[in-house]
Amino acid sequence: MTIQMTIGLSLISFALVALATPWAKRIAARYGIVSVPYTDSRHQRQTPLMGGAAIIAAILITLALGRILPWWLLAGTAGLFVIGLVDDAIVLRPLRKLLLQLVVVTFVLAAGPAFRLAPWLALNAALAGFFLLATVNAFNLIDGLDGLAAGVGMIVAVGAAAISYLHGDMAGAARALVIAGAFAGFLIYNLHPASIFMGDSGALPLGLLLGTMALHAGDLAGNSRLPRYVVPMLIMLVPLLDTAIVSVSRMATGTPVSRRGLDHSHHRLLSLGLTDQRAVAIAWGLAAVATAFAVALTWLPHTYLLAMLPIIVLAFGVVGLFMIDLTFDVNSPGVAYGNLRGPARFILNFSYKRRLAECALDLALIPAAYFGAFLIRLDFRINDALLASIISTLPLVMAATYLAFLIGGIYRGMWRYASVSDVIRFANGSVLAGVFVMLISLSTRIETSGSIAVLYVILLMNLLVASRMSFRALRQGVGLLAMPDERVLIVGASELAEAAARYLTTHRTLRFKLVGFVDDDSFTLGKLVHGRRVLGTLADLERIYTIRQFSQVLVAIDMLPRERMEQLWQFANSRQLTIQRFSIRLNDLGPSVDSRAAERAGPIITERPGATGVA
Repeated sequence: MTIQMTIGLSLISFALVALATPWAKRIAARYGIVSVPYTDSRHQRQTPLMGGAAIIAAILITLALGRILPWWLLAGTAGLFVIGLVDDAIVLRPLRKLLLQLVVVTFVLAAGPAFRLAPWLALNAALAGFFLLATVNAFNLIDGLDGLAAGVGMIVAVGAAAISYLHGDMAGAARALVIAGAFAGFLIYNLHPASIFMGDSGALPLGLLLGTMALHAGDLAGNSRLPRYVVPMLIMLVPLLDTAIVSVSRMATGTPVSRRGLDHSHHRLLSLGLTDQRAVAIAWGLAAVATAFAVALTWLPHTYLLAMLPIIVLAFGVVGLFMIDLTFDVNSPGVAYGNLRGPARFILNFSYKRRLAECALDLALIPAAYFGAFLIRLDFRINDALLASIISTLPLVMAATYLAFLIGGIYRGMWRYASVSDVIRFANGSVLAGVFVMLISLSTRIETSGSIAVLYVILLMNLLVASRMSFRALRQGVGLLAMPDERVLIVGASELAEAAARYLTTHRTLRFKLVGFVDDDSFTLGKLVHGRRVLGTLADLERIYTIRQFSQVLVAIDMLPRERMEQLWQFANSRQLTIQRFSIRLNDLGPSVDSRAAERAGPIITERPGATGVA
């Protein structure tokens, strides 16, 4: 099959979906196969659910025209389509739905190709079956925002097509591009605001199609067994990671895993203030990055694949932990721990109190730094024999590094509150780890030069900073894309103003957009405070307001002349703006003081009496 025929089939699939989707909307509306809005639904009107029928029909017809439709794939897809259609119409119980899916997946494994995941037949079937069941349900679960599942599916299909093409499998590339074309045609109607959903009748069989493509892409990766596991996981990373995040979060909070909830990754992004479109764009971007890694790993030599894998695990592991940590924005883990029993208490105890999650992530961080030190020192020229030697020394290096981390207090910090002051601990732990590695090299057969030890210390410290500061960085990064509740201008450019800026931009429950600062000190004009510019003086308020359109003014200066304060009040009242004061108070709460009457200590934001708005 030529590349021209492959592209032609993709265009046919695109056109069929684009033409068939309006008919699917009419049929769904006629027979009442619609999504009924619930309290927190993004759509407040009934929306047709048969978009999946148009997608599946177009895919099967196009694959049949190209004579690349295996009968086992036809039967498996049709079976899951029927299960999904019944669920869309009458809603199946979760256990019954899972058992029916298991029947279809078992048939696919018995009649389809043998995916080479393990050398033993029973284990191979168990691993492949578990993966396909996971992809079927995970893809269904991410179908929660307009265009999210369809866009991720299109990216996954394009990635699978690229892997097939690079390894000379034109039939596999054609099948993947046909699926990508169908998703593209559906996105015409499914982008925000969507006029039709794919429903379970589309998401379930499409999850199977994407899962089989991912396993096939892993088989093409070469004789090494590792890519057969890594490549499918990377291709389907967004749906699988979301399912893992939801499962762990619900177990940690004592919530049944099978219960419907608004705690998926896209819901968490929405809670940070992102619009539907931006949350979807972030998911698409993550899927594209993961798929690009998968494509790269299929042609990288085995040596470099092993060296890159810890970095990939570390990067996506940080994203997953950040999403899980958002579960405790309202109630801290310690408060939640006191109200839970059984497995939930166990998970919170070991993940948060015992810092097991950080220790587990360091299983990727330490090898990443160790492999990276050798790669940089050897100009990225490394062979299998040297890699085998490095791997043989890795257990001792990891044990020494963990010991250094414990002595250096690396696990005493809390990621969500990590700051620049923690860098000293990271540096101490990294240097101590480097010393331990050099001592081990002197007493064993490990050949570690001084330059490699120095590089190891540097990489280790940088990875520690990047991982531990990641929660704060990710939250601030998402905040830059979020739609803020209020846009705030701070009066002042001193230490108090910087403290106010830090409080507004890092507080976990506030969604403020800091537009900048004003200060009458001419030396501060144009300078940066907490990453925002000093835009002018109080005399420039009118000009700044015209450009920045802020809605609140926060006074964060110890002494502001009365005439300047009057000028600020007049300006705020004329524009119907909220004006507040930020201060830090330390109050003596001794035994003779009634705690109910005492003012709380810490940052205080108070509103001027009579000003517009709320504090």
